[in-house]
Amino acid sequence: MEITTNEQAKELIQKWLTENHHQVSDVKDENANFHIEIDYPQGTMKRQRLIQPKEYPSMVLILNGVSIAPEHLEKLKKMDSEEREAFYSEIRKELLFVESSYDINIDEEGVAKQVQFSYEFYFDALTKTQLFRALLMNYRTLMYIVTKFNDKFGVPAMSAMPQQHQHEETSEQLARV
Repeated sequence: MEITTNEQAKELIQKWLTENHHQVSDVKDENANFHIEIDYPQGTMKRQRLIQPKEYPSMVLILNGVSIAPEHLEKLKKMDSEEREAFYSEIRKELLFVESSYDINIDEEGVAKQVQFSYEFYFDALTKTQLFRALLMNYRTLMYIVTKFNDKFGVPAMSAMPQQHQHEETSEQLARV
């Protein structure tokens, strides 16, 4: 079946996600024809977003991201700029050939605050396999960043989130690095 409208794409995507038992919720977004948030991997607190931006007809954009843990921020701040840049350069080189794109949000002092991941494809490539491949590629890239920071700085202490707020995290709060 050829996908030609945003409605068809959204309906098909939601059907596949529901079939695979993902928690699916619509997000209000005036810049998107549809914007969906899901749990990925299924049944976890990690979230990814599937967006069809109005600005890019027939594109499906998969997004997720991670905030740098406070303990890691402190250690990054204590590094001299050359050492910090070498660490970022190592990450860039290792991610050069992955299918997901990424953006490291670095403040004016050169300290990474968060990393966002994206994977794009168009309606002509919309299949269940492509959808779940995009989700997997973003998740693997996120896990690479988490592992890279944890290997460099140690695993941060995780504070427990109050029960009523567990489903309110944003894409930037998916996991702590």
